[in-house]
Amino acid sequence: MEYIHGFKEIMGVNAYLALASSKDNKPNVRLMSHFYDGATGIVYVSTSKESPKTEEFAANDKVAFTTIPDATGRVVRVTDAIVKKSGHSVYDLKAGFIKNNPSFEFILKEIGHTFEVYEFHFNEAIVNLGGQRMEKVTL
Repeated sequence: MEYIHGFKEIMGVNAYLALASSKDNKPNVRLMSHFYDGATGIVYVSTSKESPKTEEFAANDKVAFTTIPDATGRVVRVTDAIVKKSGHSVYDLKAGFIKNNPSFEFILKEIGHTFEVYEFHFNEAIVNLGGQRMEKVTL
């Protein structure tokens, strides 16, 4: 239970994740703002409709990600997620995106109309609570 609680806590406060996707066997990693919906277990990201990652998602729906470690080294890693375009708009999920990243509100005002939202679906995560305290959890 400690690791499930840690997963929810880390995902609920961490503003960025490093996302790995690929197209034509060429991996690509980038930092992204995200929003974790604890009620549904879905991670949401927004990106420009013109971003190369939208082509990567269409070509290969398998992605991996890791949160950015906090000062204590706590991190969540997911190695087997499926990405799909969301039925939600960035404005539908505005409060969630802004909660972890208050500067996202300015971005939405300026260029929010150019964004699409994608969902990450997964069943397992590796939760590191700092040091050697690490465990794979099923969600």
